[in-house]
Amino acid sequence: MPGYLGYVIVTAALVTVVALAARSLWKAHKAGGHCSGNCGGCGGCCGGCHDK
Repeated sequence: MPGYLGYVIVTAALVTVVALAARSLWKAHKAGGHCSGNCGGCGGCCGGCHDK
């Protein structure tokens, strides 16, 4: 076995994890699962989500 095979496997695993995390963040963003900073229009918080 070549000496760089482990490096290739670990790199492929890391790329996969990063791609899945980015995909999850993108899907949450598209579905409105992010804070827009407008607490008046947010049904999930009562203004306590931002430090003043």
